[in-house]
Amino acid sequence: MTEETPEIIDLEPQPLASVQARLGSFLLDIGLAIVTLFVGWVIWNLFTWKTGQTPAKRILKQVVVDAKTGEVFSWSRMALREFAVKGAAGNIASGATSGVTFVIDSLFVFRNDRRTVHDLIVGSKVIQL
Repeated sequence: MTEETPEIIDLEPQPLASVQARLGSFLLDIGLAIVTLFVGWVIWNLFTWKTGQTPAKRILKQVVVDAKTGEVFSWSRMALREFAVKGAAGNIASGATSGVTFVIDSLFVFRNDRRTVHDLIVGSKVIQL
């Protein structure tokens, strides 16, 4: 079984997803998880991660790419980003600090490069198509 060649987005300056677009994606993912009783949202994620997206990012035309190369994140890198870093580690840290780490992570989106702490950890950025 061969792995598909990862898609590379043109390395011209990529339009970063705006702060509002990133917030909209976050809120839409929460809404979709609630509406689909979480199970449907998880299954949908398993399909959208291969294109460097979450369900909300697909709807809002956003893609997670490597911050240095512009290469679209593979399924495994999306799983690391979404499940391990944002999900497990983020929730544990946020629970231990009464939500402080979640707030700090969220506020990093106001940097010039719009990369949150979890983006910095996994080397990603979110672009708008």
